[in-house]
Amino acid sequence: MPKPDPFLLEPGRYPLHVEIGLRFSDLDVNRHLNNVSLVDILQEGRGQFHRASGMNQTTSTFAWMVANLSVQFVGEAFHGTPVVCHTGLLSLGRTSQTIAQLAMQDGKAVAYAETVMVTMAHGKPAPHASDYCEQIEPWLIAR
Repeated sequence: MPKPDPFLLEPGRYPLHVEIGLRFSDLDVNRHLNNVSLVDILQEGRGQFHRASGMNQTTSTFAWMVANLSVQFVGEAFHGTPVVCHTGLLSLGRTSQTIAQLAMQDGKAVAYAETVMVTMAHGKPAPHASDYCEQIEPWLIAR
């Protein structure tokens, strides 16, 4: 993944901001936040985004699937201070969407991630519901 556009490193552009505390077990042997734990934090932030935006509504025939996850580790994070996960919708396609996230600690970026999610119906990619684009529009990242 190429370096993110500078506007994506501005936390105020994201519609959702979630503070996530760190556990001692999230550290690696160098006392940094372990990269795997940081991906878990991003997933928790994305889950909060899904609940807040209404994306968490699925049925037995409709669901979301992660098609791609790209993470750039851009700084170090340490135990003792929560990570703030800024999340928003970067783009919306016919059957997919890209969610962008900026993880920060003490005002410094520690990771940037993009997750492509695909709308699935009956096990295959399907167009978004007719009212979905209007429902999700307030969750777009400000440009």
